Amino acid sequence: MKRLAILSLAVALAAALSGAASATAPGASQLMRNPDISAEHIVFTYEDDLWLAPATGGPARRITSGPGFENAGKFSPDGQWIAFTADYDGGTDVYVMPTAGGEPRRLTFHPGADLALDWHPDGRRILFRSSREHPLGQPQLFLVDREGGLPEKVAVDRGALASFSPDGKRLAYNRIAREGATWKRYRGGMAQDVWVADFASGAIAKVTDFEGTDSFPMWWQDRIVFLSDREDGTLNLYAMTPAGGDVTRLTSYRDYDVKSPGCGAGRVVYQHAGGLRVLDLATGVDREVAIDVATDRAPMRSELVEAAPSTGSFGLSPAGERLLLEARGEILSLPAEEGEWFDLTRTSASREKNAAWSPDGRWVCFVSDRGGEEQLYLADQRGRDAWRPLTTGNQGFLLQPVWSPDSQRILWGDKFMRLNMVDVASGKVTVIDTGEYDDAWERWGILDYVWSPDGQWVAYTKNTANMNEVICLYGLASGKITQVTDDFFTSWSPSFDPEGRYLWFLSNRTFTPIMDRQDQNHIFVDMAKPYLALLQAGVRSPFFEDPGLVAAKADGEEKGGKDDDGAKTAATRIDLDGLAGRVVAVPGVAGGNYFRLTATADGCLMLRRDEPVFLKYQNVDDRTAESDLTLVAYDVAEREAKDLGGGLANYHLSADGKKLAYRAGSSYGVVDAGQEFKPGDGAVELGGVRLRVDRAQEYRQMLDEAWRIQRDWFYDENMHGVDWQKIRGKYAALVPWCGARGDLTYLIGEMIAELNIGHTYVYGGDQQHTGAPPRTALLGCDFAADPRAAACASPASCPAASGTPPRARRCPSPAWTCARATTCWPSTAGRWPPAPTPTSCSPTPPAAPSSSPSPPTPAASSRARSWSSRCAARAACATAPGWRPTAATSTRSRAAASATSTCPTWASPA
Repeated sequence: MKRLAILSLAVALAAALSGAASATAPGASQLMRNPDISAEHIVFTYEDDLWLAPATGGPARRITSGPGFENAGKFSPDGQWIAFTADYDGGTDVYVMPTAGGEPRRLTFHPGADLALDWHPDGRRILFRSSREHPLGQPQLFLVDREGGLPEKVAVDRGALASFSPDGKRLAYNRIAREGATWKRYRGGMAQDVWVADFASGAIAKVTDFEGTDSFPMWWQDRIVFLSDREDGTLNLYAMTPAGGDVTRLTSYRDYDVKSPGCGAGRVVYQHAGGLRVLDLATGVDREVAIDVATDRAPMRSELVEAAPSTGSFGLSPAGERLLLEARGEILSLPAEEGEWFDLTRTSASREKNAAWSPDGRWVCFVSDRGGEEQLYLADQRGRDAWRPLTTGNQGFLLQPVWSPDSQRILWGDKFMRLNMVDVASGKVTVIDTGEYDDAWERWGILDYVWSPDGQWVAYTKNTANMNEVICLYGLASGKITQVTDDFFTSWSPSFDPEGRYLWFLSNRTFTPIMDRQDQNHIFVDMAKPYLALLQAGVRSPFFEDPGLVAAKADGEEKGGKDDDGAKTAATRIDLDGLAGRVVAVPGVAGGNYFRLTATADGCLMLRRDEPVFLKYQNVDDRTAESDLTLVAYDVAEREAKDLGGGLANYHLSADGKKLAYRAGSSYGVVDAGQEFKPGDGAVELGGVRLRVDRAQEYRQMLDEAWRIQRDWFYDENMHGVDWQKIRGKYAALVPWCGARGDLTYLIGEMIAELNIGHTYVYGGDQQHTGAPPRTALLGCDFAADPRAAACASPASCPAASGTPPRARRCPSPAWTCARATTCWPSTAGRWPPAPTPTSCSPTPPAAPSSSPSPPTPAASSRARSWSSRCAARAACATAPGWRPTAATSTRSRAAASATSTCPTWASPA
């Protein structure tokens, strides 16, 4: 293993040196995303960290670091604080930190995602969105103080992106959260509009009515700046009045969208292509900001990573001594028990997959895109020699190759629904058949194909016009195709028995309906059973029993029966006439949900799913992620099936049929075929396997593969009129600037969004998260701050005293102190105490001064009236410092007194 690690390192270093020019792009830094601007600075995300740069451009410095991502930094109105979203503790929460740098302070603690959006104009509260309360998981808006505390809900029903007016009395917002979806030029029910809420009047109005996107509203003076693709399908900046009038276009791009704008200090900073630009809203001057991100590119360093695949091809050497495994685009050969492991491919610049070992043990065949398109290659079993290409000129997705028993030919399917065969010695390719129908789901084209024991026949499945699959036979000698089953039933997973007598397969021919209790409908779930076709005419079914005769041994059975290892395989004889009529059901097997039948000397193996799955189209192959299958062995002699092991995703037999490899989750094992086992038995150790990864090379390969996936599988061969080749160049040029997996995800998302279609997404990869999201149980109730019990402006002036609530009302001004004022507090029952008898207020005479006092100032009178009106809504007159209630002066009702009572101005002491 040490030798392999050194070899891998040398290869990686050589590749890094040869590709250095492509990994580093000249000019200003690119792919700085989600920016915001203050009077002096720009904050943006790069390498999943926050960076700070001068607003005029220049060198940037990293202000956050460590694992996890930091995103969507927003400056406070005074530019002294930055609020942002991060996942430091596994969850997605709002944090705040000084602009100059420092330790982030966590402000939200809900297990749901909380995303920072903006600041309130008061400079103390941060606006964020969360779906924590909405019964259908829609986003809503909340404010949280930068010093912490319970969030307060903003008085709108839904909110995704938002901005307060400068006086804080109105809010411009989007109700729908769709800004991150890769849906360019979208028109439909999820299109974002701008709404304006007036908190004083309670009025809410939709101020845009474009059928496309109007998003990212940003309030500037008496205008709202926003993004829209209303004119030419490209997102640009516009401005309008708060009522939606006087719409003015501010930018006019047609190549790349304007992305993720941020507004501050009368300017808008935004991403265009890979760089940042700043638009001065007063002058209309739009300029590029050249920023130098001096980074060590730590996330992009070449490193050794664990090989722990939970999907991808796997198989066995001919006798089962070694496991062949696809892991992170490499092909590994691992010992089933003792020995050394090998990486047969060792390159991050291409992806290798779908490996298969030749029955003679000489070659490993696999699919690689090293030349830009997927082709078949051969490598020796140690990966020492140069790969030998088996195909050239192929364009499109390739399926699993399958070797003939004599190792002379290989079958494979492709995205064009063709079944292909290549002669290993000459490289000659023959197209055996082409499917005409695609169910556009799990089972498409020609997926199942197997060889007869002598390698002269191929059995395979293909879809028909009614979307039922049929089984066909192809004879190499004649070149003719014979359909074995009709399209009245779906039949699939054919397999020849080792002696060439029968063709086993699965078929949905079992009709045992059950009735649901609600709608009284009949449903058919467990429809599959194994069947076999008798290949020779005049031969009895292996399940035939003559009750009038005793059992007798067949001729030669006492001599050992099976051929010795190495004996020449007998020719497989198939009588095609009447073959469809020689199909028999396998007894002793109840109808079920079966997959991947493999014939054995004693019967067959197959996988069964017990949990009901109500999808019509299901499939099991090496890409299956769920480990919910049970391996079943059927014995012809015993006429019964038994379970061998559960919790599996898939299995494969060795060429000699004696060993079996399985996958359960991300663990692999090799056990004796036909024996009972459980996950973990015969485990193949992967703990010491490390792969050398060059992410710069990986990222380019991944973007190219994503581009090919759309090219190969998009439903419109005209690609919606898009020049798809040009689109690849447009986004591939930015790949060298990717500093983390999130950058590549963004680029691929933007690229596939050019096709103007929904439900095409990209996700996953090596994210730098700090852990799994917390699975915190909620209490079934919510806490909220009582607005009537806000803190005093001067906490030190509120001494605790008997009867004083734990938190007193906010004082009318910092110069005032708090008194008990018990009539302004809710009772323990949660209701305000009844108002006292209507009274008027007069000042408590102050202590006698040393000299003649002066009349109170107008400011003091104003404070007195303010305090009185503050309490009037709760009681006729509150007990405020320096004031005392006097006798009632009116017999008006309490309500009237509460609404009209005032306090007189200061008077000279008696």
